[in-house]
Amino acid sequence: MDQKLMKRAGALAAAFAITGAAAIACSEESKDQTRDALSSATSAASSAYDAGTSKAKEGASSASSAVSSAIEGAPSTMNAPGVGEVVLDAPIAEEYADAGGEAKLGPPTAQPQKVGDGTVQAFANGTIFSSPSTGAHVVQGEILRVYNANGGPAGKLGFPTGDEDETGGGPDVANGGWITEFQHGTISWLNKGDGTFAETITPK
Repeated sequence: MDQKLMKRAGALAAAFAITGAAAIACSEESKDQTRDALSSATSAASSAYDAGTSKAKEGASSASSAVSSAIEGAPSTMNAPGVGEVVLDAPIAEEYADAGGEAKLGPPTAQPQKVGDGTVQAFANGTIFSSPSTGAHVVQGEILRVYNANGGPAGKLGFPTGDEDETGGGPDVANGGWITEFQHGTISWLNKGDGTFAETITPK
């Protein structure tokens, strides 16, 4: 009788051990499955976020490019007192904006004029000269006066090839002042050393 009880007790202990091991195994498997599920969900969420972020960036970039192209490629129309409606072509409109627009150059004072293959647009405080080979550039002040006196773009200097530059040291030092390059020469407006200025035209 004691032996039978001992056998039953042993069998029960073994059964409990197997059940416990199975439960532990199932528990570990469940944990692994849970971890795998969480990892998959995290990866999916990350991919979705990255995809959404990428699409948003692409959309913003496309919108920015479209706006930039529209600004750079389109003419601009202005209503000028005493002149009426003036259409600035794209290169002149862009240069006008870069130079400070109406706050710096003022409104147009005339309709655009064609000179050769280029265009001349006068404003209250300067003139923009534009041609396919030189681009659009502002000429103003005393250099503009000297340039116009020498025939402007139809004269010996041709169209400007760059905007006005200040020389080293600036206008407050001797031989300092402003200079503008043209197709066939240079006009400078420099301090003679006593506070007065004089122009110099240097042919190329």
